[in-house]
Amino acid sequence: MADKILMNKNTLAALKNELKGYRTALPVFEMKEQQLKEVIQTIETAVERLQEAIETTNTDVRQWAAVMAEPTIDLGKLFRVKELKTKTREIAGVIIEQFVSIDFDESDIDYFETPLWVDAALVAIKDQTTNQEMLKLELKNLESVREELAEARRMKNALKEVFIPETQNNIRKIEIYLGDVERLAIGCAKLVKKKKQVKSEVA
Repeated sequence: MADKILMNKNTLAALKNELKGYRTALPVFEMKEQQLKEVIQTIETAVERLQEAIETTNTDVRQWAAVMAEPTIDLGKLFRVKELKTKTREIAGVIIEQFVSIDFDESDIDYFETPLWVDAALVAIKDQTTNQEMLKLELKNLESVREELAEARRMKNALKEVFIPETQNNIRKIEIYLGDVERLAIGCAKLVKKKKQVKSEVA
């Protein structure tokens, strides 16, 4: 808001209208801030759960490390991610992406030629890949929601600490000024009236 304002009734009316808008917007941003904090808590819980699942799988896979190190089998060539299906939805003004499903392209396995552990290893690695893709989505969502929360807080704080107080202060200044002008006008009018009375009495 500019420091220099026009000290008149039109400006006063405009400022009162602005103040009304600011006071209406403030609870909206306060509510949005609370909603986003709840969304962040939910996403952080999901991230923690996925990270734990990934770490658990890593621990389980380490137990197979010796056999999986066999040079005859390259598990990475037995499957690849074909399609990751997601859907979007809006929460408190933020578009987030939700996991729906994941499809894999798998190579045919000749179980007569491959070790028995390969099938179990593929299941574990596909589960791991799924969890990793879900984790990527959740981390991306978390970043988006945190950015929106920061913006909501900036707007809330600006309204509470800058716009509303400054507008109230400017309204008070104009009201004082207009009051002074009105009292001065009344005083001048009385003085003119008194002078006229004196002149009429003299005459």
